[in-house]
Amino acid sequence: MNRRLFIKAAVLTAAVPLPALRALDTKQLPLERIGALKTKPARDIAASRIGIGMECLDRRMYLPEKTYGHLAALGAKWARLQTGWSRCETKEGVYDFAWLDDVVNHVIAAGVKPWFNVGYGNKLYSPDAPHESAVGQVPLYDGERGINGWKNFLGALAEHFKDRIEHWEIWNEPNISSFWHPKHKSSPGEYAKLVAISAEAIRARHPAAKIVACESGVDSSFFEGCLKAGMGKHINFFSIHPYQPEQIPELNYAAQVSRLRDIARQLAPHVRLWQGECGAPAQTIGHHDASWMKLWNMNELNQAKWVVRRLLLDVFLDLDRAQYFHLCDLMESTYRQANGEARPPVMLGLLNGKTYTPKLAYAAMQSIATLCDADTRPEPGYYCAMLPVADGASLMEPYTMLFRRRGAPMLAYYQAANVQDDTPTVPVDVVLTCDSHPKQFPDVLREPVLVDPIRQTIYALPAPERLAVKGQFRPSLRFKNLPCLDYPLLITDKSAVL
Repeated sequence: MNRRLFIKAAVLTAAVPLPALRALDTKQLPLERIGALKTKPARDIAASRIGIGMECLDRRMYLPEKTYGHLAALGAKWARLQTGWSRCETKEGVYDFAWLDDVVNHVIAAGVKPWFNVGYGNKLYSPDAPHESAVGQVPLYDGERGINGWKNFLGALAEHFKDRIEHWEIWNEPNISSFWHPKHKSSPGEYAKLVAISAEAIRARHPAAKIVACESGVDSSFFEGCLKAGMGKHINFFSIHPYQPEQIPELNYAAQVSRLRDIARQLAPHVRLWQGECGAPAQTIGHHDASWMKLWNMNELNQAKWVVRRLLLDVFLDLDRAQYFHLCDLMESTYRQANGEARPPVMLGLLNGKTYTPKLAYAAMQSIATLCDADTRPEPGYYCAMLPVADGASLMEPYTMLFRRRGAPMLAYYQAANVQDDTPTVPVDVVLTCDSHPKQFPDVLREPVLVDPIRQTIYALPAPERLAVKGQFRPSLRFKNLPCLDYPLLITDKSAVL
């Protein structure tokens, strides 16, 4: 496919070229391009739930100094950092936080709020760790000396960063063997014990710290087991990492999140949910996740589609954090998990790990970071129908999400097929009804526009047809002959985006 629309993104004061992309077909569909979406750097966004992963610097897996300009221009307001016990304490009882200070200070200078994931182990206390990074080497199994070493490290870390770091996540993906002790089986009870020990050590020096627990996937049984083991009283948030083999972010996701919320309501109603890590590759083979993801047609465009769908879905389901993993491909050192074996590089980044240049997914996330700031919230009270224009045409998994931005509706509509399917565009009529303003609803779309978040392009829309049905208290609007793609296009008012 020939994709040839040149998109630019501001990185600090410089313009950085992004990969080319073919423009929407405006010959077949009545779309008038009226401008480009003006994305905002992080420092110009007051608040949002959008975050970016900057993990693995404890293992020196990318060069952070090459990413800070891109981080500032991306617009994400949060960055997840791993603290690396093994890098901070190379001599027992002596802590060197200089490298982490440098990263934290640069992230803050970019207008982004860092938060910590604390882990992994340390060979000083776990001499049998298969690799010097001690990934997964849980200190619970290293006796009193190991536990005390862990608690002392966390106390020193909390004291040093208490004025800069509010959120502290305990360990990474404790429910799978890839990041738990290679000689011990993880369990909700064991993780709850680690969280209790860790939260106490952090809050002894940083009483205002917010504690986050996490898991790989969306495992309701693990979450429930942790809360029944007493973890709820120690945490403020629970973070899920909803990776799945199929490149369909929507697959079962709403039901899974709903189940977690039901469990929290019953056992720990104060605990809020995060989406703290999830990503998709820009190529099919040659990277770590090719071993378990079902991949056959991943490229930069399909990664960008996935990013838009993933983040909008997290915002629509009202998760307090919507993170993407990772800012950059991890290619500067060898990737290893708990067993210490060398693995292929992790290549889910928005930036190319060799050139540190943006992929198309960077532009996609940049758009969502701008459009889903604190002025945007989910709007669940609506009805939407997508009606194919051509006789016999059909949609693959039609999907919609409604948001409210600056007082105006913002509708995302698309086909939620696997992003690798390259699902054909289908012209549709979009019929929208909104509960929020049952009488005034049409008036809040005085200048309707269509936004393409990947192309960062804005199109004017003709005035929609108002559908008034006798006895129906909610008016509906019909937008005629719009393209329905396999990633969201956004219908909103011009005032919400320009």
